[in-house]
Amino acid sequence: MSYPLIQGRNFNSELYNRALSSAYRIWTRLYDPDYALSREPDVWEKMRRDATITQSVDTRLHLVAGRNWHLEPFRDEEGDRKVAGIIKDIISHIRNFTEARYELAQAIFRARAYAYIEGKPETRTFGDGKARTWWVPYRLRDVDRRRIRYRPEHGVDKEGNETISVIQEMWSVSKMQYEPFDKADQFVKMVYRNEEARLGYGRGLLDSMYFYWWMKSIVWREGLQGLERWSQGILIGKIDSYREGSTAKSNESVRDDLYESLHAMRSRHVIVVGKEDEIDVKEGGMAGHEMVMNFIKYMDEKLIALILGSTIPFGGGSGGGSYARAKVEESTTNALVQFDRDKLDESVTDDLIGLIWKLNYKNFVKMGCGDARPPKFRTQPDKRDDPQAAASIIAQLSAIGLPLKKEEVYEKIGFSQPSEGDEVFEGKPTEPVEIPGLPI
Repeated sequence: MSYPLIQGRNFNSELYNRALSSAYRIWTRLYDPDYALSREPDVWEKMRRDATITQSVDTRLHLVAGRNWHLEPFRDEEGDRKVAGIIKDIISHIRNFTEARYELAQAIFRARAYAYIEGKPETRTFGDGKARTWWVPYRLRDVDRRRIRYRPEHGVDKEGNETISVIQEMWSVSKMQYEPFDKADQFVKMVYRNEEARLGYGRGLLDSMYFYWWMKSIVWREGLQGLERWSQGILIGKIDSYREGSTAKSNESVRDDLYESLHAMRSRHVIVVGKEDEIDVKEGGMAGHEMVMNFIKYMDEKLIALILGSTIPFGGGSGGGSYARAKVEESTTNALVQFDRDKLDESVTDDLIGLIWKLNYKNFVKMGCGDARPPKFRTQPDKRDDPQAAASIIAQLSAIGLPLKKEEVYEKIGFSQPSEGDEVFEGKPTEPVEIPGLPI
């Protein structure tokens, strides 16, 4: 007897395809699929009130945004190097540039971040010293991601086929309505993990952080409610259940009266009862307290690992762990930070430097740099070098005749470069010591 083959069927992909088509066809806008934001509209502000989350988030954002930066010429050619120097001077006029990049880096958690580039034409002498009208940015103003939305727009092509395009709209505070995102080229935009299923809204770490934050808030609430029981214990009053209080009073009435009396007296830290009444005090113990603290510690460690990629290098983890494990986790964190730093640098390069290049292109042409390419923005890691090791490397590179940038040399050894008019200490080079039998 033969049996038919049983073939499994999986319709998950079909469900996704239908849902994706419906998102672009049925609704008048593409809704943000962010789960945490749908559950709690102000979830980001509430999360930042948690000390562990705030410390971890700030650490990662500071590592990503960094303090030092430079512009890397697109090619090793004179025109590209000249353009990089001019644009660096232009960017140096932006106020609070470090904080602006910190705000943009929040896209790591919030999926998207926007900064409006405020600037104006000014007469400057960048480059060759000749006065020209340059467009100079002076501020990157943060714009909340909730003001930007995506909307499908339906149309028909020349052959009569239906077309669907997506346009961005921005909420106008003054007009109290959404308007087309006409000045999109004047924004620095950072969208983190822009997957198709996220409909252009990106995917940040906020959704994953939300569940641990939500569970932690519940544990905190239960722990605070149990604090009184654990610290004061439980007061037990005993009555004779076989003896009636009186003809008009039942055992339940006697019990309730005793409860009210003990509750009132305990609040005054004094208890007075009759000789025939029996009172017992059960200590609360530490079992409940330890359970709550262990849950909170577990969730804090998971949040730190989620946000920073590791726990041991930042003081987390049970028992400290081994040095080898700490080095491995530190490498994991460095890889995450470098990826995010590259993502931020790409956004600044494409939007900020791209706008400066476009609006000042005529000046670059007049200076003979029309064939040059705009530079790339690079954030330098804020890592302290060992001055002694740095000096040794600098001496070796100088010995083989490799040219070094003086500004970077001073930065490596931890000293500031003296400017004109500074009183300087001039050391004398060490005289070679002649040793018999050895050449000098």
